[in-house]
Amino acid sequence: MTSRYFKNPYEDYDETKHGTAECDILKRDTVIQLVQSYVDKILLETKKANYKLRDDLYVGEAGIAFMFWKLSRFDEFKHSYPCLEHASYYIQRAKEISRSKNKSTNDASRIAFLCGHSGISAVSAVISKDIGDSTKFSHDIEKFLTGHTVCKSNDYDADEILVGRAGYLSGAYWLNQVLSEKPIKNDIIEDVCDKLIKRGREYSRSKRCPLPLMYEYHDSDYLGAAHGLCSILHMLLESPWFVRTTNGVFNNISKTKLQDVQTAVEYFLGIQDDDGNFPTRLFNLNKKLIHWCHGCPGAVYLLAKAYLIFKEDKYLLACRKSCQAIWCQGLLRKGPGICHGIAGNGYAFLLMYRLTQERKFFYMAAKFMEFLTTDQFLNGARTPDRPFSLYEGLAGTVCFLIDLLQPASAYFPFMDVFDIKFHQP
Repeated sequence: MTSRYFKNPYEDYDETKHGTAECDILKRDTVIQLVQSYVDKILLETKKANYKLRDDLYVGEAGIAFMFWKLSRFDEFKHSYPCLEHASYYIQRAKEISRSKNKSTNDASRIAFLCGHSGISAVSAVISKDIGDSTKFSHDIEKFLTGHTVCKSNDYDADEILVGRAGYLSGAYWLNQVLSEKPIKNDIIEDVCDKLIKRGREYSRSKRCPLPLMYEYHDSDYLGAAHGLCSILHMLLESPWFVRTTNGVFNNISKTKLQDVQTAVEYFLGIQDDDGNFPTRLFNLNKKLIHWCHGCPGAVYLLAKAYLIFKEDKYLLACRKSCQAIWCQGLLRKGPGICHGIAGNGYAFLLMYRLTQERKFFYMAAKFMEFLTTDQFLNGARTPDRPFSLYEGLAGTVCFLIDLLQPASAYFPFMDVFDIKFHQP
């Protein structure tokens, strides 16, 4: 497995050497310059005639639009670039590409968040809100809500993050997180969760799985965040079902659903190996990767959410073990991106820094940023297929760098475990 990652050249955190203040650990000017160099490159390369156009959030124009929207909310960059103008340009280009496919009424396009039109609609809505276009904002929300019908349908067979029901939920939570209106109502979210529970039970029974909820994607029993179980369970835990009353109980979820979700989470926790990582598939426990899409860098979001909800230290311990595995083997040769690259692995440290306020995790994240500037990385890393995109390329790396500058509010795109994301009745 050593060919998949660079050996970590950095020593472990020591407060007597590395300081205890964020300013001692991170050189902000270096990060700002790196962001500017990446953004300038994205602007230059994506305007060239040979640039390969694609519409979606995952590796298309909508993902770059999201990056510029995120930049617009940070004081040190919103005056350096016309961020919302750029965001509007790229999201409009995404819409035009999407329309040219003639798939606007296709079920997969309506529900798919990272790889379909619901993600484009969600990001467009937020951009429209910020630029003050109320007509376009309302239209974008209406377009996003058309995916609700598909989610409830028995005919749609995808449940994971990229094109399935869990991805649609992540978009709904994000919209409610960043928009004061919280436009996605609880009953819509609970409808989708109910469908996920039903489908997870049915698949688990049919395949005789050792846990009550299980899912498949392209005939594979994936466990990782991009295609599998852990992000589906995470999105269930984000639902209004798991909001405690003043008496400290969950009163919006039945005992059987609660038991099935909690049992599935505990089963997933139980297959973490001694090094802190997780298998890629349920029935192939030997294959392991340390990417957000497969392995512990994506699993930490489920584990952190479980810790926040169930208040059991075993989940926090699992997060710590995961971060140690990422520290040792997370400087990936695949590139800088957030799906299967260094920035995505660095995000796990920012999550743990918010969760624990322990400086060592901020130090780890800062060192992963620093490695992006080394000759070893620049000469030895692979170039992603979509080198300027949100999930594979520099747009996602920019998001990670921005969050390094504001770690108190840092979150992996569309997977924030801390903020309330449901409609208050």
